[in-house]
Amino acid sequence: MTVIKRYSNRKLYDTEARQYITLDEIGDLIQQGKEIKVIDHSSGADLTAITLAQIIFEQERRIGGLLPAAILTRLIRTGGNTLNSLRDSIYAFLDPAQHVENEIRYRIDVLVREGKLSKADSDLLTKHLLDKRFRTPTKADDAALQAASQSQIAALLRQVEEIERKIETLQDKKR
Repeated sequence: MTVIKRYSNRKLYDTEARQYITLDEIGDLIQQGKEIKVIDHSSGADLTAITLAQIIFEQERRIGGLLPAAILTRLIRTGGNTLNSLRDSIYAFLDPAQHVENEIRYRIDVLVREGKLSKADSDLLTKHLLDKRFRTPTKADDAALQAASQSQIAALLRQVEEIERKIETLQDKKR
């Protein structure tokens, strides 16, 4: 893991390469598959998430249209709940099998809490539904995930933006 120190003058220093580094260069490292950690030089605080957000912001500023304004506005308006939902969606995209497993566990737990399923039945159902024989990621799945192009991602983001607009319109009508 590459450790990058951020100094009070906002300069970033790559401790592995022993040289100063820019946000763009950190982005390049990440695209190359390297893990990074950004820490504050004086306090030792972890600044990785903030730095990654800055990289995304810089890409948005430079490229434009990376994230639709409607989505960004909605994230700010709704705060943490939407951000958590967005985070969950991203994790579901990156590891769909784990997402399905979590959803199965959640739904079975709800049925138990509502008294519609006994604990013994829930254990048996969970065991059968989450049997590892049914979770075999293939090389085709990995290849499909890596094949998603920028244009496909941009098209998906446009669709999400359109959905956001429709939701806002419906909410305005409801008020």
